[in-house]
Amino acid sequence: MTETQGNQEGPGNQEGPGKREGDTPLDSLSIAVFDVDARIFRTMRDYFLKPVTVATAGIERDYTRYLSPIRVFIALFSFQFVAAALFGTPVTATIESMTATDPDIDVAAWLATTRMDFDTPLTLERVESELRAVQSLTLWPLTVLSSLPYLIALKLFRPSFPIWGHVQIYLTVTNVSFIVMIALIPLHTMGGAGMAIGMGIALTVFYVYAGILLARLYGKSVTALILRLAGLVALLPITMLITMIGTYITIDWVLGNSFGLDLLALMSPEALAEISSP
Repeated sequence: MTETQGNQEGPGNQEGPGKREGDTPLDSLSIAVFDVDARIFRTMRDYFLKPVTVATAGIERDYTRYLSPIRVFIALFSFQFVAAALFGTPVTATIESMTATDPDIDVAAWLATTRMDFDTPLTLERVESELRAVQSLTLWPLTVLSSLPYLIALKLFRPSFPIWGHVQIYLTVTNVSFIVMIALIPLHTMGGAGMAIGMGIALTVFYVYAGILLARLYGKSVTALILRLAGLVALLPITMLITMIGTYITIDWVLGNSFGLDLLALMSPEALAEISSP
């Protein structure tokens, strides 16, 4: 696979809607009637049917038939907020979600411990709104940080392969699971159980397609495939820990700087009692 081929300029290699060699009648119709880039439908379909082909096109920077995996990831990342809003389910962590499993937590008493003066009484809705706004910005760096262990592992699996190629392979697998996760957002309306089911299915899809790409692009040894896939599975707790720590730091910073609240006091009745006492 060469980068020269993908970097050649020409009408067939430019991104954007237009008639391309190999377009089906349906592709041409979507362009003519809706002015929609036909590659959108083909890319979404072939993520599931031809993941190796999509990843290879990304590695070679050949965007004549498929959208760039980076471009798709950015679009999906943004669309998840739209899908979540349609079903009234949060994408980011909320005070309500963090306290849902403990009915003894007194959120009203915790809000009263604020060290700041406000023109109107501080409400949970106001706090949640600020948390959503800030977390929507910090999700990007947290996503990048949590992906680093996987990229490092892929590089170790095949050191001679350029980092660009590993990124394209990782994004191809991630986009497949991302599509599934967004499609299962309606399950979040069932509460924690529905969210766990949706995440479990998306993770399963991630590792299934990771196995497919590992088998085709990182060697055909069955033993090596099993070990590499096991290594990726073993990284899951690390990536989750990175996300959890980053989310906790973000929430704690927002609560302290914007509202004069202590996150530890919310989670610990003893700490709340100590702060509340005169």
